Amino acid sequence: MMKPEYHITPEYGFLNDPNGLAQFNGKYHVFYQWLPEVTPQGNKRWRHCESDDLIQWKDKGCGLQPEEWFEKNGCYSGSGVIDNGQYYLFYTGNVRDKTGGRETYQCAAVSADGNNFTKIGPVAYLTEAYTSHFRDPKVWHKNGRWWMIVGAQTKKLKGNVALYVSDNLKEWKWLGNLLDESMDWGYMCECPDIIESEKRDFLVVSRQKEDGCRAMAFAGKMDYKIGRFKIEDCSGKYLDEGMDFYAPQSFVDEKGRCLLFGWLGSGEFDYQMSQPAVKEGWLHSLTIPREIFVKDGELCQRPAEELKVLRKQRQKFFSCGNTMIDPESSCIEVYAKGLTGKSISIDIGGVLKIDYSKDSKALRVQRKKWDVDEYDERMLVVKNLVDIHIFLDNCTAEIFVNEGKTVLTMKAYFDVDTKILVYSDKQIEVQTWLLEVK
Repeated sequence: MMKPEYHITPEYGFLNDPNGLAQFNGKYHVFYQWLPEVTPQGNKRWRHCESDDLIQWKDKGCGLQPEEWFEKNGCYSGSGVIDNGQYYLFYTGNVRDKTGGRETYQCAAVSADGNNFTKIGPVAYLTEAYTSHFRDPKVWHKNGRWWMIVGAQTKKLKGNVALYVSDNLKEWKWLGNLLDESMDWGYMCECPDIIESEKRDFLVVSRQKEDGCRAMAFAGKMDYKIGRFKIEDCSGKYLDEGMDFYAPQSFVDEKGRCLLFGWLGSGEFDYQMSQPAVKEGWLHSLTIPREIFVKDGELCQRPAEELKVLRKQRQKFFSCGNTMIDPESSCIEVYAKGLTGKSISIDIGGVLKIDYSKDSKALRVQRKKWDVDEYDERMLVVKNLVDIHIFLDNCTAEIFVNEGKTVLTMKAYFDVDTKILVYSDKQIEVQTWLLEVK
C-alpha cells in the first residue's frame, strides 16, 4: 500500500479540488471534490472531512451530492463561510443537456451543526458577459458586506474573475470584471481567491493557458469602492513550482492564521491515470495544511505548526562530503539548514533528487517517473539558498525552500525503505524525523 498516512486522501475513488474550508465551533472542516470511481470525469460531489487539530481527519461522508435540477451533473468547487452561528457553503451547480451544452449556477447550502447541510439553491447567476465556463465561488466578509468572486471566461474567450456583493449571503449583485481585461489571463481563471496577509492583498487564480494550467499569485490591492483588484506586478508568481499542485484555497482559522490547502494532483488524463495508485483503487491527495505569510513583500508558505506533533525518532547530522541516512520509512521530514555559500545535493531513494550549485545559483529538482526510467525536472534560480524543508508521505513530496519563499509539490512514489544520500562541499546541518499519525 502506497497511500499517504498524514495527508487527506480518499479511502477509494478520485479526489481533486479542496472546497468549503472553514473552522466552525472549534473544528476544522475540509471538503474535496470526489468521485467513487478512479477517474477524473463524472458527476462530482463534495466529500467531507473534520478535524480537531489539522492532523487526525475523520471522514464524514458526502456533504453535497448532485441531486437537484440546478446541480444534476455535478457539485463543482466553492468555499465556506461562517455567519451568525451557521456554516454556509457556496458551490457551482453544473447542468449539461443532451447535446453537451452547459448551464452553471452559483449555489448555497447552510448548516447549524457543520454536518447536515440544507440546500438553498442558486443565489448568483451567469450574466451575458461570460460563457458557461463560470465556476468556483469564493466568498468572504469585508467592510460590513459579503463579497464573492467567480472564475470566468468572457465572451471573447478570455479568462477573468466576476465580482458580486451581498448584504445577506442570499441575494447577490454583479459588479463586473475584477481584473484588467488588457492583461493575459489565459482562456479561463479557475478557483479565484483573495488573500489578505499583513495588510497586503494577493489575488490567487488557477490560470488556464494553452501552454499549461498553473496556480498564480499576484500582489496588489483590492479596491472595494470600485470593485477592482489593482495589480502591482503583472508577471505574478507561481504559487508552487512543482509538477502536481493546483486549485489552492485559503481560509482564516479561529487563531487568525491564513491556512491553505491545495490539490496534490492535476495533469492531463493519461498522466493521472498512469499512476500506480490507480491500481489500488484511489487517486490523489490534498497537500499538508500550510500557513500563508508575507516576507520581504512576497507571499510565502510554511507547514502548519501542528505537523510537529507527527515527529518521531529525530536524527541530527553535521554533514560534509557524503552522508548516508537510513530512516527506514518513506513518511519522513528532512530539514537542511546552513546552506548559504555551499553546493549541495540530496538524493532520496533515487526517486527525488535535489541539487544546488553555489556558482550557477541553479536549484534543480528531479522526480523519477513511475512508468518509464526517466525523470521530470524543475530548474530554478535561487540567488542565496538558506534552507530546504522536505515532507515525504509514501507517494508525495512537498519541498519548502528558503523558509517557504519557493515551494515545490509533486507525486513521487517511494520504496518502503528509503535511504537518503546527502552531499555538501562544506559542513551543513541536517535533521530528519519519522512522521507517524497516532
